[in-house]
Amino acid sequence: MIMGKLVSRYRLGSKLLKVFETKNGLRGVVYTYKWNTSVSPNKWYLEKFASASYLTKDKQYVKEHMGMANARPVDTDKLFDVNHRVIWTNNDYEEWKACMLEDGYTEEDCELDRYYEDCTNNLWDERANLDVPVDGVIVAFADLGLWDGRHNGAKVVGRYVKKILSSGNDYQDWYCDRYNVRCEDIHHDGTNYYLYRVAKDEEQADRLVQAIAYEGMTEEEFRKATKSLRPYVAKVYGW
Repeated sequence: MIMGKLVSRYRLGSKLLKVFETKNGLRGVVYTYKWNTSVSPNKWYLEKFASASYLTKDKQYVKEHMGMANARPVDTDKLFDVNHRVIWTNNDYEEWKACMLEDGYTEEDCELDRYYEDCTNNLWDERANLDVPVDGVIVAFADLGLWDGRHNGAKVVGRYVKKILSSGNDYQDWYCDRYNVRCEDIHHDGTNYYLYRVAKDEEQADRLVQAIAYEGMTEEEFRKATKSLRPYVAKVYGW
């Protein structure tokens, strides 16, 4: 069966969601990781678990309806993606709970209140870790999911990496992919996607914001005009 063009992968625990783009919308296919003990050495393999098609281009909608709302984006089918490094998230409750239970905690110990308390404490820790100046000014390119559709926007973040760790919305996932620092920011109307890059100075940062918001600058053009923020984060965490 032809799935269409693969546009995204997401992983949650032992499940992998692949999202395909078809002429009629998006198709989601969930696989489970299985451990094959019949070969030497033992290997992981993927087994199809569920699939469904949707008349939408909203990947978050597909994630939710495939039972993968809290899944993280990954770049490979492999169980461990060395290119995806989480900085901070409050959107991995199921994985947090699974780890707590494996460590001997009870179901009562895994209440949401405790999870959010841990997340808040960890956020302050990461802000302290990333109290690092950059050689320039950080600018965020935003792909916004609003009530009236998707729109691009931009914001001057500041000169310290810790400034990226701020949002008034419901759930955030700040992470590094192979080349950049990004964020998925979920709210009641949809999901915002942010790409953080470093401009040369405040003057260039202001010009970039104007170009993105009012002149149609694309993400590719934004990347070419700026430098990656990833090296600053990677140096802190030893990535």
